[in-house]
Amino acid sequence: MNSTDALAKRPKPPGTSAVVLDQADERFAYAAGLRKQFNKVFPTHWSFMLGEIALYSFIIVLLSGVYLALFFDPSMEEVVYNGPYDPLRGVHMSRAYESALELTFEVRGGLFMRQLHHWSALLFVASMICHMFRVYFTGAFRKPREANWVIGVNLILLGTFAGFTGYSLPDEMLSGSVCASPPVSPCPCPWSAPGCTGRCSVASSWEWRSSRGSTSFTC
Repeated sequence: MNSTDALAKRPKPPGTSAVVLDQADERFAYAAGLRKQFNKVFPTHWSFMLGEIALYSFIIVLLSGVYLALFFDPSMEEVVYNGPYDPLRGVHMSRAYESALELTFEVRGGLFMRQLHHWSALLFVASMICHMFRVYFTGAFRKPREANWVIGVNLILLGTFAGFTGYSLPDEMLSGSVCASPPVSPCPCPWSAPGCTGRCSVASSWEWRSSRGSTSFTC
């Protein structure tokens, strides 16, 4: 064997990234946990994709909601609509509804983003509910997964509340229908009209948050 072959077979020194990862593994010992997760075997049943569907839907809802928040004005100030939508021209409405119409008819791609946000939000809540039903009926909530079950139930409640606020923000007929729920149910917006029997001004309660840079959920 000549010197050239010996040099070719000599192991190459590890790169910078490999050295950094080795140093991090010596201090945090994350490699064993990652290897265990990668080697975990999941059933091939389609119902195990419900969690992923909920996750991807939430990402779409979050990104589209940030985009819609750039154009939506959650103000309950009464204005007269003079936009391009002829059936409502000259009608008195809230600034929130006017900005929703402007987003739909005047912003390029606004209607598509509203529909994308709307249907991804519905898919998000529906997939979460179906996922929790699968977990319940398969007994996957038992020990040692009871913490995941409690977290999932709380996430469903939080997602449902976020969907309610999204429906209420545009101040349209659908918003009024949601707020005019049967009186036997608890009032979801006690800061608005007593008993939620009149006009529900959810948008005004979120105005101060939006003015401080918070993300609004607009359906």
